Amino acid sequence: MNAHNHSPDSPAWERGETIVTIESPWVRLIAERWRDEQGRPLDYWRVERVPSLIVAPIQAGRLLLPRPQFRPGLGRATLDLPGGRLPAGQTHLAAATAILTRELGLPAGAITTLRPLNQQGWAINSSFSNQVLFGVVASIDPARAPTLPHETLSFDRAGLRALLERLECLQCRAVVLELLVELA
Repeated sequence: MNAHNHSPDSPAWERGETIVTIESPWVRLIAERWRDEQGRPLDYWRVERVPSLIVAPIQAGRLLLPRPQFRPGLGRATLDLPGGRLPAGQTHLAAATAILTRELGLPAGAITTLRPLNQQGWAINSSFSNQVLFGVVASIDPARAPTLPHETLSFDRAGLRALLERLECLQCRAVVLELLVELA
């Protein structure tokens, strides 16, 4: 068994055998046997997801938002910032361009700058789910309008606070909160 320390202050758990692994391009489900700090055996299930990327596109002082998208897990459409998964081997800046093309109809030439909000990604972890979230701010050429349905709101503290009232997605909310901190 391999010792797995979560931090220098926490007792080690020991991982035993893997019971089953189910993989897809976007998610991996793993069942493992562990022994906790008291030596008790535990069957433990967890999910590893491909990193997420949320983009905040700003054009002439306005934040661009795609039309609400259907979310199977919620059974309804919700308002979100443009976002998606970060494929292996692709930089978060390159993925941001593809996301803006897919969700707003913005060609790469409409994007004047891309600025990461974080370099390593923020950990979205629980006992069951492991994922990393990247945030990117995209400046959009004022002369290039999105070709897909969208809405805009003011990119200022009041606009971002109003957006927080409408957003349900915790990942989108994290990016908006980070933008509010930057504007403070």
